[in-house]
Amino acid sequence: MPKRLWIALLSAWPGLPQIWSGQEALGLFLATFFAVVLNLALVSRFVWTDLVGPVWVGFFGTSAALTWCVSLIYTLWWIFRCHPDRHRIEIDRLYRESLEAYLGGRWNEARNGWERILTMDDTDADAFMQLGVLYVRTGQEVSARRAFRQCLELEAGGKWRWEIQQILGRFDG
Repeated sequence: MPKRLWIALLSAWPGLPQIWSGQEALGLFLATFFAVVLNLALVSRFVWTDLVGPVWVGFFGTSAALTWCVSLIYTLWWIFRCHPDRHRIEIDRLYRESLEAYLGGRWNEARNGWERILTMDDTDADAFMQLGVLYVRTGQEVSARRAFRQCLELEAGGKWRWEIQQILGRFDG
């Protein structure tokens, strides 16, 4: 099943698609807010009916429904407009052009290309790795370390672990 379909199925609970797709802060906020408002609506409606007035019961229910609807709309918008799979052809083209620019010694052009890739897909470990190598080549140790760290934080960055450790070992030794 495609990743975009999984994300759409996770929309049953606000925040889950965002957490699963790497937007942890937004996802945790949405999930927590929805859970609190939904619990307040259910408790005030069915358990402690005398706790708050009927206006508040309606407010909590409406807030829960609106949170769910807004989260669903945002998730569907993100899947069809912003998801990295939608930009895969452009990302592949940019990657090839950036690699060609790097091999041709056009450092700024290569850096701009890999940074554009990362604006479209901030989980692209290969782009972080290439950006780090470029920074090493141009003597920007601090930027290289940051790019390598970001690469290693990604699930797909594990394939570069040995190479990154070798490069960082040269910095430290």
